[in-house]
Amino acid sequence: MATFELATPASLMKDISQPDLALIDTRPAGDYWSGHIAGARHLDPSLFATPGTDAASLARLHAVLAWSLSALGITQDARVVVAGMRNEVNAARVAWALAYAGVRHIALLDGGVEAWEGERVTAAPAVTATAFTLDPQPAYLATAEEVLAAAGDGGARILDARTREEYAGERSNAGRTGRVPGARFWDTSRELDADGRYAAPGQLASAVKDLVAADERAIIYCGGGGRAARTFIALQLAGHRGAAVYPASWNEWGTSERYPVDTAGA
Repeated sequence: MATFELATPASLMKDISQPDLALIDTRPAGDYWSGHIAGARHLDPSLFATPGTDAASLARLHAVLAWSLSALGITQDARVVVAGMRNEVNAARVAWALAYAGVRHIALLDGGVEAWEGERVTAAPAVTATAFTLDPQPAYLATAEEVLAAAGDGGARILDARTREEYAGERSNAGRTGRVPGARFWDTSRELDADGRYAAPGQLASAVKDLVAADERAIIYCGGGGRAARTFIALQLAGHRGAAVYPASWNEWGTSERYPVDTAGA
């Protein structure tokens, strides 16, 4: 299992020269090449988006994870710091994917690259590729079949990290509107404070305690996995170790008649 924490610009400045630290920039390629923190390796978060959670889709995700982390020279024991555009969801998607792949130490630069006041460079660092050994952590990923089972027997709490309008069935990014039966609405704005930083752990724990118990498994979904990943990170920071992301989310659930949809008013 992975440990999750927040890095500050000061802590990153202190540790950036350590040989076991790997800094990953998840911003769009154009932003990365216009100027990034020295030593940062670029990674496109869309690589880890998956339209399904069937065996073939997960096999593709595993192959992409192993290839990309090998190419970036990442190892399971590296201390990885993920820096995105502020605290947007794509940085969280990468952090979640790293944890699922088996990376053990993950931090997010709170506030993203915009919070960095040091020098920026345009040259990419020289990286020695490694043979990353994928060690999938099933506790961090929920498939559609697992969500279906949880919706039926209540074996896990299901959290909907979409907007209130999506949750209520007023709009959708997929073919059907509605929500997973039994899902509880989570307001993702509560994950950040007024300055756009992650909310304090105690504040996060207080906000979520009425939705899911600290020792209860929580399956989080959204439209395509990004917002769910940031909620996953927020729960981890709050000390909740039972969270899992349904990465295909409504892109899969909302397009298949196999999966039931609750369209009652919310």
